[in-house]
Amino acid sequence: MNIQKLMKEAQKAQRKVTEAQERLAAMTVEGAAGAGLVTATVTGDGSVVSVRIDRSVVDPDDVEMLEDLVKAAVSEAQRNAKEIQEREMGAAMGGMGGLGGLG
Repeated sequence: MNIQKLMKEAQKAQRKVTEAQERLAAMTVEGAAGAGLVTATVTGDGSVVSVRIDRSVVDPDDVEMLEDLVKAAVSEAQRNAKEIQEREMGAAMGGMGGLGGLG
């Protein structure tokens, strides 16, 4: 393969990856726990944006349960974001897997 063509393909792939990363950073994904009593919102790249806790699950005598619900909601939201990341990045790289880590 011509080195110039290879470099052009690598630049095109890098551009697509950058665009996908920008889309991911702009989108949000939710995760929930406790039948929706605790929800977490993260960006498509996994950064936590917010956590919402229904007052009914706030029990000063059982802080561990609330901690577990928050952790579960954040984990689910981040799992959902990871699935979107894989789809977006896979689409961005579409057939470019042969570039051996470029991009």
